[in-house]
Amino acid sequence: MPSEKNYTIGHVSQQTGVASVTLRAWERRYGLIKPERTAKGHRVYNEGNIQDIQHILSWLNRGVAISKVATLLASGKSYAAAEPVAEQWLVAQNELLSSISELNKPGVNQMLDRLNKSVPFITLCEYVYHPLQATLAQRWQRQPLGYQLEQQLWQQSWQRQTLIMTLRTEKQKPQGHCYLASLDLNGPSLGYYLLHSLLLQSGLRVNAFGKVEDLAGLTRLHNNAEWPLIVYADQRLEQTAFKPLAKLGALWKDDIICLGLASDIHHEQLTSLGIDFVGGQSSDAWRSAVMKTWLEKTKR
Repeated sequence: MPSEKNYTIGHVSQQTGVASVTLRAWERRYGLIKPERTAKGHRVYNEGNIQDIQHILSWLNRGVAISKVATLLASGKSYAAAEPVAEQWLVAQNELLSSISELNKPGVNQMLDRLNKSVPFITLCEYVYHPLQATLAQRWQRQPLGYQLEQQLWQQSWQRQTLIMTLRTEKQKPQGHCYLASLDLNGPSLGYYLLHSLLLQSGLRVNAFGKVEDLAGLTRLHNNAEWPLIVYADQRLEQTAFKPLAKLGALWKDDIICLGLASDIHHEQLTSLGIDFVGGQSSDAWRSAVMKTWLEKTKR
């Protein structure tokens, strides 16, 4: 009888889309999965473990809190019959909002650390970060006293998160490489940081540029290494941006993609340039067929 096939944590992370740090948290903190160990202490996962991970993801994608998943798995209840649960995500949003409004930077950082280790990042984008950003945008439109401090705190917290993820990724074998450039002249948006984080959590090495004013200068990257390029923007682009964009398209050909809300605004120009694009929020783009096809190019 053939022995059961085992997989490394890196392989399982790539196959399921769950970051290695999250898989470890599910094992240590929540007891959701129980991989075997080699003689040297390395985790090895079997097909049963992978099936458990898929069941966990199914619950999370319905809005169930990670702390409640173990009980549901033990009950054997079908996730297809369960009602979506939103309360815990609202609690997370409100806790973050409270810390931001109180300018409590340690509180924001601690909660982001906990969430990003425990729950797949795409789920957090959809249930916590995008809804919270909409709430913050409405709050900041009213310009309460010190609102710019809140904006800076939120941005700095995400700069910290992407740095943590970058350092963690550099310790692992890369699953691919890409460039990421933000064209928003007011600085990187939350959507940019979320996309950057999604790329990192998928195991990619990302050479990121958070504010690019000289769009033509990106042509130098192609001379350095022919990695695929993501151009990101959530704000309307100046008309002067499309000539250098055309040059980038000629250089990268099928290996360039434009993401962010600006792609919705400028879809006609991007179509005429022959550049692939996906609009909407970062999580929408991440789940799109166009993005999945493009991501395969990063693994060459």
